[in-house]
Amino acid sequence: MGPLIASDIILLILTIYVGIFFRNFYSPYPEMKVGFHIWEVCYSKECWEYGNKFAGKITIILGLLLFGIIYPILLFIKLKRSYLTILLILFALIYFLLLYFIVKIRMHKKFKLKDK
Repeated sequence: MGPLIASDIILLILTIYVGIFFRNFYSPYPEMKVGFHIWEVCYSKECWEYGNKFAGKITIILGLLLFGIIYPILLFIKLKRSYLTILLILFALIYFLLLYFIVKIRMHKKFKLKDK
């Protein structure tokens, strides 16, 4: 169980770090070298600033939820190691998909963006 616990802690710390990075250290709008890059966030200066701060917040929330609460509960229940390994990989995939779609949907609703 040691490697699974270590992997969970590393993922938790990484998600919090990335969330803080997105919230505070993104590039100014015309450059956009560093930050959360999806079309909706890169649309305008207002979208860029709001999108990075929102993505940072969602990154931290999802990381705490998946890797700080749900996965440790599953470790405590003592499921089989193979199940826990598969769940850790699935949680990482779910994390990225949720981050992408939550930010995308929120940006569409807030700024009334439309796909062509």
